[in-house]
Amino acid sequence: MPTHQPPSAPRRLRRGYSLLELTLAIALAAGTLAPALALLRDGMAVSRKTDEQLLLTNYAVRVLEERLAVVAAGWQEGTVTGSFAAEGFASLRYVVTSSDDPANGGVVDELMHVSVTTYIDQNANATQDTGELSCSFRTKVANLGAYVEKAVN
Repeated sequence: MPTHQPPSAPRRLRRGYSLLELTLAIALAAGTLAPALALLRDGMAVSRKTDEQLLLTNYAVRVLEERLAVVAAGWQEGTVTGSFAAEGFASLRYVVTSSDDPANGGVVDELMHVSVTTYIDQNANATQDTGELSCSFRTKVANLGAYVEKAVN
Protein backbone atom coordinates (compact mmCIF):
# COMPACT_ATOMS: atom_id res chain seq x y z
CA MET A 1 0.00 0.00 0.00
CA PRO A 2 1.61 3.25 -1.06
CA THR A 3 1.96 5.96 1.51
CA HIS A 4 0.85 9.40 0.70
CA GLN A 5 3.29 12.21 1.36
CA PRO A 6 2.18 15.79 1.66
CA PRO A 7 3.47 18.11 -0.98
CA SER A 8 6.78 19.61 0.08
CA ALA A 9 7.15 23.29 0.63
CA PRO A 10 8.85 25.15 -2.15
CA ARG A 11 12.62 25.33 -1.60
CA ARG A 12 14.11 28.75 -1.43
CA LEU A 13 17.48 29.06 -3.14
CA ARG A 14 20.12 30.56 -0.96
CA ARG A 15 22.49 32.90 -2.71
CA GLY A 16 24.45 34.46 0.16
CA TYR A 17 24.89 34.72 3.89
CA SER A 18 22.48 36.35 6.24
CA LEU A 19 23.38 39.55 8.02
CA LEU A 20 23.62 37.63 11.29
CA GLU A 21 26.12 35.16 9.81
CA LEU A 22 28.25 37.98 8.43
CA THR A 23 28.18 39.84 11.74
CA LEU A 24 29.23 36.73 13.63
CA ALA A 25 32.04 36.01 11.18
CA ILE A 26 33.39 39.56 11.46
CA ALA A 27 33.16 39.47 15.26
CA LEU A 28 34.99 36.16 15.33
CA ALA A 29 37.74 37.44 13.04
CA ALA A 30 38.13 40.67 15.04
CA GLY A 31 38.16 38.74 18.29
CA THR A 32 41.07 36.60 17.15
CA LEU A 33 42.89 39.32 15.23
CA ALA A 34 43.19 41.82 18.11
CA PRO A 35 45.08 39.44 20.46
CA ALA A 36 47.23 38.23 17.58
CA LEU A 37 48.27 41.82 16.78
CA ALA A 38 49.03 42.46 20.45
CA LEU A 39 51.25 39.36 20.51
CA LEU A 40 52.98 40.53 17.35
CA ARG A 41 53.60 43.99 18.83
CA ASP A 42 54.98 42.50 22.06
CA GLY A 43 57.15 40.08 20.11
CA MET A 44 58.60 42.91 18.05
CA ALA A 45 59.40 44.90 21.21
CA VAL A 46 61.19 41.90 22.75
CA SER A 47 63.05 41.31 19.49
CA ARG A 48 64.18 44.95 19.36
CA LYS A 49 65.42 44.82 22.96
CA THR A 50 67.22 41.53 22.30
CA ASP A 51 68.91 43.02 19.23
CA GLU A 52 70.03 46.05 21.25
CA GLN A 53 71.41 43.83 24.01
CA LEU A 54 73.27 41.68 21.48
CA LEU A 55 74.75 44.80 19.88
CA LEU A 56 75.89 46.06 23.29
CA THR A 57 77.40 42.66 24.10
CA ASN A 58 79.31 42.42 20.82
CA TYR A 59 80.73 45.93 21.15
CA ALA A 60 81.64 45.36 24.81
CA VAL A 61 83.62 42.25 23.91
CA ARG A 62 85.35 44.09 21.08
CA VAL A 63 86.35 47.05 23.25
CA LEU A 64 87.46 44.74 26.08
CA GLU A 65 89.71 42.77 23.73
CA GLU A 66 91.20 45.98 22.33
CA ARG A 67 91.91 47.26 25.83
CA LEU A 68 93.40 43.94 26.91
CA ALA A 69 95.86 44.19 24.02
CA VAL A 70 96.84 47.71 25.08
CA VAL A 71 97.28 46.67 28.73
CA ALA A 72 99.25 43.55 27.83
CA ALA A 73 101.60 45.51 25.58
CA GLY A 74 102.24 48.55 27.76
CA TRP A 75 100.64 48.08 31.19
CA GLN A 76 98.61 51.26 30.80
CA GLU A 77 96.14 52.26 33.49
CA GLY A 78 93.29 54.69 33.06
CA THR A 79 89.76 55.25 31.88
CA VAL A 80 88.82 55.52 28.24
CA THR A 81 85.40 56.62 26.96
CA GLY A 82 84.02 56.81 23.47
CA SER A 83 81.17 56.10 21.13
CA PHE A 84 80.49 54.14 17.99
CA ALA A 85 79.20 57.12 16.01
CA ALA A 86 81.64 56.38 13.18
CA GLU A 87 79.94 53.02 12.76
CA GLY A 88 76.43 54.46 12.67
CA PHE A 89 75.57 54.08 16.36
CA ALA A 90 75.85 57.60 17.78
CA SER A 91 73.88 56.76 20.92
CA LEU A 92 76.01 53.69 21.70
CA ARG A 93 78.82 54.61 24.10
CA TYR A 94 81.44 52.81 26.19
CA VAL A 95 83.59 53.28 29.29
CA VAL A 96 86.72 51.17 29.84
CA THR A 97 88.66 51.24 33.08
CA SER A 98 91.97 49.49 33.72
CA SER A 99 93.69 49.64 37.09
CA ASP A 100 96.20 47.62 39.08
CA ASP A 101 95.14 49.30 42.32
CA PRO A 102 94.29 46.70 45.00
CA ALA A 103 91.10 48.64 45.80
CA ASN A 104 89.91 47.81 42.29
CA GLY A 105 90.93 44.16 42.44
CA GLY A 106 94.41 44.44 41.00
CA VAL A 107 97.93 43.92 42.31
CA VAL A 108 100.40 46.73 41.71
CA ASP A 109 102.61 45.94 38.71
CA GLU A 110 101.39 42.32 38.67
CA LEU A 111 97.65 42.10 38.00
CA MET A 112 95.42 44.61 36.26
CA HIS A 113 91.64 44.68 36.51
CA VAL A 114 89.97 45.72 33.24
CA SER A 115 86.26 46.49 33.02
CA VAL A 116 84.12 47.72 30.14
CA THR A 117 80.56 48.96 30.03
CA THR A 118 78.68 49.70 26.84
CA TYR A 119 75.38 51.53 27.06
CA ILE A 120 72.75 53.24 24.96
CA ASP A 121 72.91 56.93 25.83
CA GLN A 122 69.23 57.77 25.35
CA ASN A 123 69.46 61.38 26.53
CA ALA A 124 72.80 62.09 24.77
CA ASN A 125 74.56 63.39 27.89
CA ALA A 126 77.64 61.15 27.46
CA THR A 127 77.15 59.52 30.88
CA GLN A 128 75.41 56.33 31.81
CA ASP A 129 72.19 57.05 33.66
CA THR A 130 69.93 54.64 35.50
CA GLY A 131 67.44 53.04 33.19
CA GLU A 132 69.70 53.10 30.14
CA LEU A 133 70.29 49.65 28.64
CA SER A 134 73.87 48.52 29.29
CA CYS A 135 76.25 45.57 29.20
CA SER A 136 79.35 45.13 31.37
CA PHE A 137 82.30 42.75 31.30
CA ARG A 138 85.41 42.60 33.41
CA THR A 139 88.55 40.52 33.52
CA LYS A 140 92.11 40.62 34.77
CA VAL A 141 95.49 40.58 33.04
CA ALA A 142 98.73 39.38 34.57
CA ASN A 143 101.97 41.27 33.98
CA LEU A 144 104.09 38.50 32.53
CA GLY A 145 107.50 39.09 31.04
CA ALA A 146 106.35 37.61 27.74
CA TYR A 147 103.75 40.37 27.37
CA VAL A 148 105.82 43.47 28.04
CA GLU A 149 108.47 44.61 25.60
CA LYS A 150 111.61 45.48 27.53
CA ALA A 151 114.25 47.85 26.32
CA VAL A 152 117.51 46.12 25.54
CA ASN A 153 120.54 47.98 26.95
